[in-house]
Parts: sequence; structure tokens; C-alpha cells
Amino acid sequence: MTPETKKRVRTWVPLVIVLFAVGSSLMVKQPSSTIFALVPPFAAIVLAWAWRRVLLGLLLGVFSGALVMDRLHPVMATVDTAWDLVTKTAIEPDSLEIFAFTLLLAGMVGMMIRSGAVTDLVNRLSRVARGRRSGQAIVEVLGILVFFDDYANTMVVGAASRPLTDRLGISREKLAYLVDSTAAPVASLALVSTWIGIEISYLAKQMHYLHQFAASGYGVFLQLVPFRLYCIFTLFMLTIIAWTGRDFGPMLAAERAARPMQVNQEAGAESPTASWTGAAVPVVVVLLAILAAFLIEGGYRLHRAVALLSPGYWRDAFVAVDNSSLLLVIASIAGAMTAACFALCQAGLGLRETVAAALKSMRTMLPALALLVLAQSLRKVTDTGHLQTAQYLTGLLSNLNVNIVPLSVFLVAALVAFATGTSWGTMGILIPVAVPLSAMTVAHAHADPRLILVSTAAVLDGAVFGDHCSPISDTTVMSSIGSSCNHLAHVQTQLPYAVTTMLAAALVGYLGIPLLGLPVWAVYLAGVLVLFGVVFTLGKGH
Repeated sequence: MTPETKKRVRTWVPLVIVLFAVGSSLMVKQPSSTIFALVPPFAAIVLAWAWRRVLLGLLLGVFSGALVMDRLHPVMATVDTAWDLVTKTAIEPDSLEIFAFTLLLAGMVGMMIRSGAVTDLVNRLSRVARGRRSGQAIVEVLGILVFFDDYANTMVVGAASRPLTDRLGISREKLAYLVDSTAAPVASLALVSTWIGIEISYLAKQMHYLHQFAASGYGVFLQLVPFRLYCIFTLFMLTIIAWTGRDFGPMLAAERAARPMQVNQEAGAESPTASWTGAAVPVVVVLLAILAAFLIEGGYRLHRAVALLSPGYWRDAFVAVDNSSLLLVIASIAGAMTAACFALCQAGLGLRETVAAALKSMRTMLPALALLVLAQSLRKVTDTGHLQTAQYLTGLLSNLNVNIVPLSVFLVAALVAFATGTSWGTMGILIPVAVPLSAMTVAHAHADPRLILVSTAAVLDGAVFGDHCSPISDTTVMSSIGSSCNHLAHVQTQLPYAVTTMLAAALVGYLGIPLLGLPVWAVYLAGVLVLFGVVFTLGKGH
């Protein structure tokens, strides 16, 4: 088969399959009672995977759902897609607040990078490295510190650390792995990041099933953090690899082939014009603003005075807040204004240059916001009374053992994210299905409600894992670019480590918690022991 023929097959066959599914669904009177309730998410996943265009896949998934609802009436389906499903979703108050928070935080990051403050922070911390082990540890710490955006992490930490790792004889493949593993896994966990608005928006739409755990999407997010096992185990794995000095698989060969190189400073990021404080202070301002806003608002809703020394008050205040997106907007405004002041006064940038840097960074988030709107539109389609995708799946899997639901949704999310190369798109597609499914399955089995949180966290982490390994993921590609590493080499050397971490999280956590009732501390301990065992068994020194 010629390349041109393969391209045509890849383009048209998935579309024909989706059209057949849509047409077949019209042969039944109640699609919600049949497998055709799966047509919208099925169309989104198949087309996004086949065409490697997640936005187009989601849009056609939404349109296919509209076609089913409107009984194959193309004009009505187009109108419903454009207005009822997409436009109305975009102009909802919650959506606008999430847009504002994400854009403001992206603008803040853009000003910090343009001023040189982020580069100065990275360079200062990298000076303490003396050997290969400490060099790897420093890159990991830098990746964690640049927690607010995965794109900024891959480009800034990769470029700034490259002279250091070259000088210490750390391979470009290892640098790319360190950068990639502290990008999405860290940004996805951070309390303040360009990810948080997207994640809490998805969660906020499922409060009907999650309200027993918190009053807002942000509160639920905080409850999920201990169960974000793949992301947390990824950081464990990085630390173990750096501390032991051992590697295995293709990474071992890459590390043994690396040789210390003498490099000039210009091989890294461009010389900073601002102090590291220009990067640290705005982030601290955002964190403090969020803390203050949540404590005050939560205390008001609890009808309790602020008691800063009471841990219980902090927990209850964060969980009680039900307008978290507005508070995030206020905090991001404070952070953006602080970053602008540093860029103007400390770095000496002009007002036009500062604004241009912010706007340039904001523009990079527009595809992500479009992705969010389409994912929420797809949720509307699957939630509609005509389709009821979640209810159909629940009925279909009613005999599924509740103890394997977290593992099942984790693996499905991983496969979808790997095939499509996007974690946000995967979350948008699966959260509206997985959360109701787990909630109804738990209720039917009278199981521990904690399993709903575990399953929800499993979807988020499965999406991160699949995206982390996917060769078509933007962060995977950007990690290769930022580290000046061959992209295929990065994917091949990273995959064994990511899969090892995934198996530990899946078997010890997402299967161990439901089957054995393991507490979180026991899961962490077992996970670390498993990772240590793999590294010491398979790994070898250089």
C-alpha cells in the first residue's frame, strides 16, 4: 500500500465508520437504550485518533450527537451544534471565569519568561550541581519549581539545564525524560497552574455525583490529590533513578554513550535581564491570594471566624467554597499585575513589550480553551435525556465488579490519551462518563464512596500517562525540542520508565485500594518499594 493510499484510508475509513454509526442509531426509537448512546464519544475518539486532530474530532463528535438527537436533520443539527452546544457553553459564567483565569496566568508566565526572571531562577539553582546524580536531582527540582505551566517547563527547564547536563555527561535522552516527567505530572497536581482551571471545570460539571466530597470543583480537586498515583509515583521514580545512579533499557545505553562536554553558556537559555525574584514573587502572590480568598470565603460560608492555626479550619474552608473559579480569577489578576511590575521596573521592559509578551503567551492557550469548550459541549450531548450515555454505560457494566472500576477507567483513559496525544481532550471525553459510572456502580454495590474519588483520579492520571508516552503529544514533542534530543530516542528511552510507573500505580493503587482497602500511606510505601525493586533488579550503573 502506497503512502498516499494509506493517507486516504486513514482519512476516509474512520469517517465512514462514524457516519455508519450515526445512521444506524436512527434505526432505533430510543438511542439512550442502545449502544448508539456511545456514538458521540465514539466519534470523537475515533476521529481524533485517526486524524491526529483532537479539536476536529471533538467537534465532529458533538455534531454526530446533534445528528442523532435531531434524527439526521443536517440543518437542525448544525444550528444545535453551533448555538445550543458550543456557543452557549462558551458564554456560561463558569466557562468565562475559567477562560479569564487561564489566560491571565498564561500572560503572567509570558511576562516572567520574557523578562528573563525564570531563566535566572533556573540558572542560579543549577549552580549547586556537582555530579551526575546531583545534576539529575537539580533538573527534577527545577521542573517542580516551574510547576505553573507544562509548556514553560519543557522549554525553559530543558533549554536552561542543557549546558549543565552536557557538562556533567548526562544524556540528552535523560534530560528529556526529566523535563517531560516534571511537566504534565507536576502541572496536573499543582494548586496553581494553567491546568487547574481545566481540571476543576471538568469536575465542577459533575458535582451532582461529587457533592458529598466537596462543594466545588476545586474542593474535589484537593480531595483527589492523594489518589493521583501515576503523577506522584512518577516523581518517586525520578528521585529513585537519580539517587541510585542506575538505569535500564534504552536509557542505560544512552547514558553510557553520553560523555561530559565543555559547553558555552550561550548553549542554554539567553542571558536574563531580571532577577529570579521576578519569577518567584508573582507565583507567591498568586498562591497567597488563593489561600487568603479561600480562607475568607470558606470562613464566611462556614459562619466561623478565621482560625489560621486550626488545620481543620483550612480543610473545611477549602471544601466549603463553591465559587472557586471566581477566586482563581482574582488571584491571577494579582499575579499578572505583580509580574508586569517586575517586567517594567526590574527588567526594564517597555509597556508595549510587556503587553506583547503577555498576549503572545495568552495566544498559546487559545487551542486549549477551544478544546475545553468542545469537551464541555460533548458532555452536554452525552448528558442529554435523548442519549444518556452515562446511564447506558452504567447499565451495560452493571455486573462489573466495583473493585475493578478504577483500574478499568485508568486503562481506558491511558489508551485514549496515547492514541490522541492529548490529556485535556481525554479528560473532557471521559470524565462525563467515568464519574457517573463509578458513582452509580458504587451506589449499586453499597461500596466505599471513596472509590468514586479513586476512579475520578484514575481518569485524570490515565490521561496524563497516555499523553506522557504518546509520540504525538505536544508536551512530548516540546520536551524533545527543549532538550535538543532526537524525538524518537526520547520516546523510546522514556517509555519503559513510564510503563513501569504506570504498572506500579495501576496494580498497587487503582487495584490495591479497592481489593485490599489499602490506606493511602500503605499505597505510597508499597509503590516506592516496587519501584526500588525494579530499578535495583533491572538497573545497572554507568
